[in-house]
Amino acid sequence: MSLQQILGQEKAIRLIRKAISHERVPHAWLFSGMAHIGKYKTALALAQTLNCLENGDDACGHCDFCRQIEHEHFPDFRVVRPEGKNIRIAQVRDALDWLHLRPDRAKYRVLIFEDADQFNRESANAFLKTLEEPPPDTLIILINLNPQNLLETIVSRCQHIRFRPLSREMVLEILRVETEMSEDQLELLVSFGAGGVRSDLALQVELMQNIQDSVIGSLTDLSAQCMESMLQRTNDWAKSKNEEWRLVLDVLENWFRDLAWIKHHLPQQDLFHAQKKQELEQCSKRFRLEDVYQFSKDLAEARKNIELNANRTLALESLWIRLKHYSTV
Repeated sequence: MSLQQILGQEKAIRLIRKAISHERVPHAWLFSGMAHIGKYKTALALAQTLNCLENGDDACGHCDFCRQIEHEHFPDFRVVRPEGKNIRIAQVRDALDWLHLRPDRAKYRVLIFEDADQFNRESANAFLKTLEEPPPDTLIILINLNPQNLLETIVSRCQHIRFRPLSREMVLEILRVETEMSEDQLELLVSFGAGGVRSDLALQVELMQNIQDSVIGSLTDLSAQCMESMLQRTNDWAKSKNEEWRLVLDVLENWFRDLAWIKHHLPQQDLFHAQKKQELEQCSKRFRLEDVYQFSKDLAEARKNIELNANRTLALESLWIRLKHYSTV
């Protein structure tokens, strides 16, 4: 993976290239932005570029160091991910002990914290001292969704780069490169992606299609009979081992984003569900703009509560009841 191969994040890559070319690479970076838009791939490409055996201005992608870093098998490269819901203090201490060792083979010893939103206060505080006094020849990269989820003292000690959501056309372009799927299947992935590249869902296309059809069908009906059917399906989705509830929330979130888009008369080519414009137009007549925004907040709250172990069935059923309440038809 080279910096040149990162698509849709030109500004971020330009800032990174400038730091490298001027030999002013900071000791710590913060890459923030929504999921699935290239933050980890960029961190990987940066680690490869700094340690590539070809010594160019970008990673070659084929030398021993580049290949080992890509597969996370390089002795001077480590990625820390949450164990359970949090990045634990024991993980942080172990990683920082490793970071203080001199590089074994590379120019830089690179430490990446993925999902850095999941630092708890104890692990974040343990991390601060190293940020203030970093060991030489090291690079720390924090990857997170929102800088507000981190201690301000951590953010202020990092070079912060914000990654932007990808355009619909860019997501399609990337998916065409990363997958071997039909255009209809790619459109389905785009509708779930919300500005990110969800190639991780490629194996669930049939399930996604069924869920999308069911959810969108109910949004354009909302009759008592339809609601009864949806509540039963909701119970099945909530109890599924495949965590189908996540896909249900994905569909609802993207659909209501599209409804707001339509009500503001914004360009329809940027709709996540561009192939379902007729259904969107029909559905937009059922909800006032303020209720579209309120239900979007309800969705975010439901997702947060489920992540915190709230009862999935009750959380999803509550959403359908609120949806019926907001409907004006």
